[in-house]
Amino acid sequence: MQNIALIVAIAMPALLLLLLRTNAAIVFLSLCAGALLVQFAGNEANLVGSMLGNNRDVVSKYFELALLLLPVLISAILLRKSMAGPKGILNILPAIAVGVVGVLLAVPLLPPGPQSAITGLNGWTILERSKEIVVVVGVLVSLLALFLTHPHGRKHKKHGH
Repeated sequence: MQNIALIVAIAMPALLLLLLRTNAAIVFLSLCAGALLVQFAGNEANLVGSMLGNNRDVVSKYFELALLLLPVLISAILLRKSMAGPKGILNILPAIAVGVVGVLLAVPLLPPGPQSAITGLNGWTILERSKEIVVVVGVLVSLLALFLTHPHGRKHKKHGH
């Protein structure tokens, strides 16, 4: 029963992307970009946190969380209604990948209290142990969805030469 919060944290972004008809494959790649921002610009979070005094660790964590999620939010908003019609079916697996990988990336960036509440769950342990396969599957389904939903180039007609 405690794992319900974890399930909701995974399902909410996926359902939101599907309801907004946002191209989840591009949002997944935006999540990957956010992870790179955290990795390469996250040290600046410590600088920002140190300027704010007592709460620097908490501020640093939230700054890193913002770096992770800002590209996701921007993509989700700008790309809403981009998956209309039958293409929407191809959006389901990338949307789930955004939810699962998003949780895997966001939880370590939470302050210690909320982080330990989640990492102590049985479901988190299972998710954490399978993170490599989850990320690989997320990348593959997102790239496949992009390939199947976007044009592959122009088809040229012969002009009777």
